[in-house]
Amino acid sequence: MEDKAEKLGGIPNASTQCVNRICDKKNCSAILRDDALFCHVCGKEQNSKPGGPGRKKRGNCQGSVYKFRGGWAARVLKYSYVDDDGKSKSKFIYKTGLKSKTEAIKYIPILENQVRTKDVEKKKIPTLNDLWRVYEKGDFLNLSKDKIGAYKKAKIRLDDIFHVPLDLLSIEDLQDVVDNQKTTYYPAKDMKTVLSHLYEIAILEEHLRINKSRKIKLPKLIEKKPRKFTKEEQTAFWELYLNGDKFVRYILLMIYTGMMPGELLTILKIHIDLNAQTIDYGIKTEVRRESSIILPDIILPVIEDILSDKGHKLIHINKDNFYAQYYACLERAGCDRIPPYSCRHTTGSALGTSDIPVAMVRKLMRHKKLSSTMKYIHADTNELLDAANKARNSSG
Repeated sequence: MEDKAEKLGGIPNASTQCVNRICDKKNCSAILRDDALFCHVCGKEQNSKPGGPGRKKRGNCQGSVYKFRGGWAARVLKYSYVDDDGKSKSKFIYKTGLKSKTEAIKYIPILENQVRTKDVEKKKIPTLNDLWRVYEKGDFLNLSKDKIGAYKKAKIRLDDIFHVPLDLLSIEDLQDVVDNQKTTYYPAKDMKTVLSHLYEIAILEEHLRINKSRKIKLPKLIEKKPRKFTKEEQTAFWELYLNGDKFVRYILLMIYTGMMPGELLTILKIHIDLNAQTIDYGIKTEVRRESSIILPDIILPVIEDILSDKGHKLIHINKDNFYAQYYACLERAGCDRIPPYSCRHTTGSALGTSDIPVAMVRKLMRHKKLSSTMKYIHADTNELLDAANKARNSSG
């Protein structure tokens, strides 16, 4: 009987099988597999469907109890999964040998607690590197190229703690790794920002409750005053242009319009309106995107010369080659090695020391914040001295 039942789906050794059904025959309490066709105890053919009247059930996710070998058993779901064939599967934990249905029901919370305890024990505390893998596949992809580069450098600077489990890192550890780099404000700020993003991911995934990186103290910010091109240097640029230097045209264009290097590299010729003397293009801020770059009369011959070149872009060159040629041009003009942004600073300084109203200076520079404009509203010491002398002479 047992051999026949085993072939047809019965379970001679029920204590080691996944059991879900009770035999259809009255007064037979044998426990069968879901797919059993005959009872392995009495031999009765099974007509009820799996999970039918013979099965003892409780509510979803509340475990189940059933008769088992003259006693009772309790069962709780451990986890569910989908196999390689796309079929849903479940794993359970059991407790057999219970004396009554009531005892089996009372045992379900014990089994549920065992499942939770094992899950906690197996839960791995991630490292910063584990969280970085999550970060770089999410919000990291929405950053600008400059920010991506800066945060990758910050990751390298954090290497000493990047593979340490989060629960072992103290606020002091975070502060030390920043201090040990002996870096300036902005690189240190990038390190703090990266740590903050990673800690926020850890909090969302319930590994931690607080963001320790917020307590990191950054080095003092020392703002370096940008250097502008002097009148003599600007004259040297014009001399290069008159002698046929092609690249210096772009330096002059940036100096007299306040155009940023990133804008110069991406402007198309169709953005330029010579009649209106404007370039309808801008990057980074909404104000720049909505405001036109103004082309003063002095730069019109230069922009017309550039437009006569072939191609649809204002300049056909990548960022690396642009910087290389920019510094080479400074050397030809006999100028100090100062960054391209100095061109825009030269524009702002010229406007700020003129009699042009502040509101107009702000509009020409396409500043989002008035505080940015006010940095240029000043006069050099010599200019102040000349003004003071003129005022004294006129009063005397």
